[in-house]
Amino acid sequence: MEELLRQLTTLVQGLVDDMSVLKQDMQTVKQKLGQLEQRVDKQEEKLRWLKEQMKENTDMIKAIRDNQLEQRSIQDGMRHEIASLRGEMAGIREQMATKDQLSRLREQMATKEDISLIHQRLDYQLGRIARVEEEMYLLKKVD
Repeated sequence: MEELLRQLTTLVQGLVDDMSVLKQDMQTVKQKLGQLEQRVDKQEEKLRWLKEQMKENTDMIKAIRDNQLEQRSIQDGMRHEIASLRGEMAGIREQMATKDQLSRLREQMATKEDISLIHQRLDYQLGRIARVEEEMYLLKKVD
């Protein structure tokens, strides 16, 4: 019986030792679990920050895209306006006289002296017409 008691004591002592080791292992697991929880908390904080940053970036990209579409619309309007102006300029160029044409026109134009001579001739011719009309009037009166 004593032997049995000794064996039981040894077994109980082994169980106590095993329990002690198990407690230490549990303490180590708890510590590591605490460290893991801290790391998870940090990762969650980083994830929250990344989500916010991603939302801001998405909003900025949308604003840039909207601005780009607006700029394209403005550029298209400007292209149409430029094309219209080019068409108007082409029409104006067609109507403009060239240097050679202007030279010929100047040659064909009467000078002040030419105009003065024409006036003198007109005055002379009008004077002759007036005299002829007066003579005709007098001749009609005589008849």
